[in-house]
Amino acid sequence: MSVLRIAAAALAFTFAAPVTSAPLEYYLPEGVSYDASIPEPAAVIGHEVGEWHITHDRLVHYMRTLAEHSDRVQWHETGRTHEGRPLLLLAISSPANLARLEEIRNRHLALSDPRRAGPDVTDMPAVAWLGYSVHGNEPSGSNAAPVVAYHLAAAQDEWTRQLLDRTVILFDPSFNPDGLQRFSTWANMHRGHTPSGDPQSREHNEGWPSGRTNHYGFDLNRDWLLLVHPESRARITEFQRWRPNLLTDHHEMGSSATYFFQPGVQTRQNPLLPQRTFDLHLEIARYHADALDEVGVPYYTREGFDDFYLGKGSTYPDLQGSIGILFEQASSRGHLQETPHGELSFPLTIRNQVLTSFSSLRAVLDKRVELLRWQREFYETAYAAGRRDATRGWVFGDDGDPARGRQLVEVLLAHGVEVHPLARGVTIDGHEYAPGAAWVVPTGQPQYLLARGIFERRTEFVENTFYDVSSWTLPLAFGLPHAELRRQFGDRLLGDRLATAPQRAASAPVPEQAVAYAFEWSGYFAPRALHRLLAEGVRARASTEALTLETADGPRAMARGTIVIPTGIQDEVTPARLRELLAVATERDDIIVHAIRTGLSVDGIDVGSPSLKPLELPRVALVVGPGVNIGEAGETWHLLDNRFEMPVTLLEITTLQRMDLGRYTHLVLPNGNYDAMPPVAATKIRDWVRAGGILVATKGGARWAVNQELASVEFQAGPADIEQPERRDYADARGVAVLQLLRGAIFETDLDTTHPLGWGIPRRSLPVFRDSSTYMKLPSNPYVTPVRYTAEPLLSGYVSPENLRTLAGTAAVVAMRSGAGAVVLSADNLNFRGYWYGTNRVFMNAIFFGSLIEATPIPD
Repeated sequence: MSVLRIAAAALAFTFAAPVTSAPLEYYLPEGVSYDASIPEPAAVIGHEVGEWHITHDRLVHYMRTLAEHSDRVQWHETGRTHEGRPLLLLAISSPANLARLEEIRNRHLALSDPRRAGPDVTDMPAVAWLGYSVHGNEPSGSNAAPVVAYHLAAAQDEWTRQLLDRTVILFDPSFNPDGLQRFSTWANMHRGHTPSGDPQSREHNEGWPSGRTNHYGFDLNRDWLLLVHPESRARITEFQRWRPNLLTDHHEMGSSATYFFQPGVQTRQNPLLPQRTFDLHLEIARYHADALDEVGVPYYTREGFDDFYLGKGSTYPDLQGSIGILFEQASSRGHLQETPHGELSFPLTIRNQVLTSFSSLRAVLDKRVELLRWQREFYETAYAAGRRDATRGWVFGDDGDPARGRQLVEVLLAHGVEVHPLARGVTIDGHEYAPGAAWVVPTGQPQYLLARGIFERRTEFVENTFYDVSSWTLPLAFGLPHAELRRQFGDRLLGDRLATAPQRAASAPVPEQAVAYAFEWSGYFAPRALHRLLAEGVRARASTEALTLETADGPRAMARGTIVIPTGIQDEVTPARLRELLAVATERDDIIVHAIRTGLSVDGIDVGSPSLKPLELPRVALVVGPGVNIGEAGETWHLLDNRFEMPVTLLEITTLQRMDLGRYTHLVLPNGNYDAMPPVAATKIRDWVRAGGILVATKGGARWAVNQELASVEFQAGPADIEQPERRDYADARGVAVLQLLRGAIFETDLDTTHPLGWGIPRRSLPVFRDSSTYMKLPSNPYVTPVRYTAEPLLSGYVSPENLRTLAGTAAVVAMRSGAGAVVLSADNLNFRGYWYGTNRVFMNAIFFGSLIEATPIPD
């Protein structure tokens, strides 16, 4: 302790106490004594809570210190972020409970499996999960975490002893370590000795990218279901290991607001959620109200927020017999900020999060038996409903692409959804599902409601307002064929239940004797394999026509987009090194490499045909910075860098005029407002494209490209046929505005699979996610629209009739020559939230085959 105090004194000298600081007693309950052997936060982190924004390293250090000094706290590291920061989940309970933690966990899990005997809950501990600041620039949660953890570790009052005897508290001090670190650095570096509450201060206006997101710019509060990122995968692994009775999710909102806690808008609740879940939210809300009333904090419920999208932190638990609670505190966005309610200090925001952390725990303790019984009842009811359902399950196939099929299986298993391999072939709606390449998710399982939420398509809604997206059907996003299994199929299609996702098939050795090697473009990771080869100097060509070649295993028909590597033209790699690279591709990228025995084809073009086009190593630059949508830029960066292992240069929009664009083959403009781009930079981009560069632009980026006359496309403003009456009631204005929005739904497009952007994709029907009102009219040239919305495009989600009429038949993707280069414009984000594997392939085709797009004549 003396060492800690010396360190604290040194830090205190560096960080002089500001007027916004508050002693620890400000946050803690009155009349409670604390164990003097447990270090207070300031003794470890070097400042009072709320005096400075805690950095993630100091937060981790304090949590580790508590675990070392208290027999009530167990330290668990569950994973690492993209930036290598530890992901923590402390277990806090009585020493007796911690000594038998695994026994408690196993007994608790029995509640969620109706096929097991239900345990007696009379003396069973409830499980509560306290989670903080999934958005890193909403920091009051993570800054409250040391206070709450200290109290639980050191408090000597009777209530805390009872709480720890009767509950296990899973404690996550930071859902988003990378974002928290980024924002704490921003807030601290701009804080003066005398804090300024002026909203115009730079401290309160965070630069690009904000700390809201993780390393790649993703909103982790949308990733609970999708599991794209290590933070989410680690969290859901622990959630499924425990299935807590209650989970808190502490956020912030605009500075002019007050404090929100759930329930949200009842009519906007996901219809899969039971009424009892909403009722429990109401009952628990009374605890939060009492805590905030006591200190005079204004608050509200049942407005603004909802529990519809299942991939948010407050909704995901609700569909698993738990109670997920969203808290939203008005943000100081720094240390002090002027608001319509007076000056809002950082310590005040922290105190409110501490209060609702304790009120949540009071509710769990008081309603312990009720919450335990509800979890059991929830799963019994769900299991029975699944067994009664006329739908016996869902079947999905890998579409000839094992990587996408396996990835969906991994996501389902991570959520505790039961998956079986298909035991016998079945044909539904003309599609053949074959054993070894298809799986079944039965409805007769405890996770029936979650499985239904993942697979269902919904187009009818009670409400037309959504806090987030209105549809997320995973097999549509993965671009996989799927179907409902009706009663006539029974259980005869089920193989043995999977414990883990299927492993990659063992790859055959690459033969030495070949005039060429070839692999088809239908595999999701074929671009990764091709990039690795090109980066090593391998000369590869893409087939612009179908061909049948004589392989070591006999004739093989191959589609457009097949990659052919003639062995006789390789001057930068040895034959042995080429085989090594191809072996890596077969092992890591789920592709099959064919050894070609002769250059003369069985059918179609030959290996030396001019229709086999040479490919260049893509050198991709991504425009980022002020005005560019952080999420959409990050989704593209993550796709290329993390998933396909391609280096990406991030170019700042405000300094583009100084950059040498000749270093790059491709320039990606994500959605955004490009007003910040200097005119000189715009001229450089136009010249670069016309000299041979490939521009890939999405939504706002596409509009900018058209305004720069890089492509001949017209945009439609949106619904133009809404009949406007002469007078409407003021209160109806919000509803009309909602009808004009498109918050997120899934639509069908028609894909030209003969176009380079469609190569490797086996079916013309391509589901696309849309969350914007960017409508591209069909260009006069009929050959430049490889992706077009169908006449009746809605597959799942909400869209107003006016928006649907406007969207039908419009262009989704346009690709055309521009001088010696090419421009690819997309009305939609093809890489949405990292889980749209189906449309990722169109984007990757633009990267690898954009240079192969040819000028096409306009018919008379």
